Amino acid sequence: MPEWLSFGLKFAVIGVTIVFGALAIISIAISLIRRGNDAWQKHEEIQKEAATDKEQNIDNITVVLISAAAATMLQGRFHIKSIRRLLPAHAQKGPWSLQGRAVLLGSHVVPKKR
Repeated sequence: MPEWLSFGLKFAVIGVTIVFGALAIISIAISLIRRGNDAWQKHEEIQKEAATDKEQNIDNITVVLISAAAATMLQGRFHIKSIRRLLPAHAQKGPWSLQGRAVLLGSHVVPKKR
């Protein structure tokens, strides 16, 4: 067999081996990603089910204030730009500061639309 033919055959075999090796690596990577995605989706479903079983974490005052803001918006007089907590969830809530905020917010009376 001529030297150029044996060199060509070796070169072709090496090329085919590299291509199939790369394809095998890509196939394994896709398989691992698919398994990870399936596990992630199962984890998200479990979290969704757990989230529906949680107790209410918003206090009644916040619910009343959001409801009042929504009712005011439905009457067409005001526009709600944002809703935020008065105090951060991790802040200490003293009775004096809460009472002061309740008095201040209670003093803002919205008249009925005629």
